Amino acid sequence: MKVRFWGVRGFYPAAGASFVRYGGNTAALEIVNDQGDRLAIDFGTGAVPLGRALLGAGFGAGKGALSVLLSHTHLDHTAALPFFVPVFIPGNKIDIFGATSDGKLQGVLESLFDPHVCPINSLRNLGATVSVHNVADGPVAVPGFSVRALLVPHGKATGVAWRIEADGRSLAVITAIDHPPQGPLPTAVALAQGVDMLMQDAAWPSSPAHLVQRWGGASLGYAISVAELAGAQQLVLTHHAPNHSDGDIDAMLADARRRTTLPVRAATEGETLEV
Repeated sequence: MKVRFWGVRGFYPAAGASFVRYGGNTAALEIVNDQGDRLAIDFGTGAVPLGRALLGAGFGAGKGALSVLLSHTHLDHTAALPFFVPVFIPGNKIDIFGATSDGKLQGVLESLFDPHVCPINSLRNLGATVSVHNVADGPVAVPGFSVRALLVPHGKATGVAWRIEADGRSLAVITAIDHPPQGPLPTAVALAQGVDMLMQDAAWPSSPAHLVQRWGGASLGYAISVAELAGAQQLVLTHHAPNHSDGDIDAMLADARRRTTLPVRAATEGETLEV
């Protein structure tokens, strides 16, 4: 199972010379198993180049099928849906899985196409067949993968943490979570138990309450704690804050490596990792 990072930022994109090395696009992941089955996570701005790349993998001819798991519905994880080229091509089949507090994921995604926001006007105007699925805690049927969802707190939105297994390997993606003050959310630790790779939100270097409360997300300390408590084999820091330069992320990574014996790396746009 391979993972490619198409976007690794949270909140909003980052641009400029100080953000080149780690990249500036917001959240988008592509996961491919050994048989060539593919799924994606999130429609952040990194999904725009992902969509273009998929045109050569059957989606350009209307023969593509893709499951997309949403970490939550904030714009840094959904804004590129109206610009994801495969949704415009008849014959493609896109299944979107996620959650909202009121169970109305379809309506939230439809709002991205409001005529005052987007000229496409509606999900119904897309060429591809796009199906939206509300998930609850537990298994989610995705071809080629074993997937489990866990609903987690994330401000007034509903976050979803994901555990994905294929080819005898396991990955947990926890990129939209507000851990309680007393320590990591126990259910999130359980979801990540024994995974080969944990991707955890680490937007903040410590726990500055004003930033966590205003923006949501987790800190480096929480990411390390979840990885250690879960017995993860390696930790990938992601959902980088948009004001953190390459140097800032280097410093956070160095700090993480001082604080744990686990292998730790920072997610980098364009990088492909073997789980």
